[in-house]
Amino acid sequence: MKPFAVILVGISILIQKSPTAMSQEPSAFKNMTCYITSAETNGCTGIPTLQSGVLAIAKEGTFTLKAQYHGCFMVEQVTKSGRFQLFRFTETMSLELLTTKTTGIKDAVADFPRTLGFANLNYDRLDGYFVDISAVIRGYGRHTEMITTSKLQCE
Repeated sequence: MKPFAVILVGISILIQKSPTAMSQEPSAFKNMTCYITSAETNGCTGIPTLQSGVLAIAKEGTFTLKAQYHGCFMVEQVTKSGRFQLFRFTETMSLELLTTKTTGIKDAVADFPRTLGFANLNYDRLDGYFVDISAVIRGYGRHTEMITTSKLQCE
């Protein structure tokens, strides 16, 4: 029983010394507006992919994305909203975005939680990249090459 108590005390000391590295709470987080710009794609796709957008992140743990998706012969103006989970690292932070409501997509089935993607930012410049996996989800996992990475700049 003694080694178990020593391990617990050691873990609690580590957590107290490094609260930002272990924190997943958005409590010390501030509101941000982020601009997403996608790299040019060579050719069109049958599944709309993210081209540009504005991502509003609230310190309460919610987000709204107003985006433009392009596909072959189609352009969709889409609004997605939901909640995020914040992961803090030494020099960067990562937000996993979980969509709970979508408007503007013709074939949206129902508003149930779906992972939209991951926003990865460095602390100093608030720039980074956005990994959009929603196209893969819309393609029911058949088009894994549709995962796109876009530039992200927040203020």
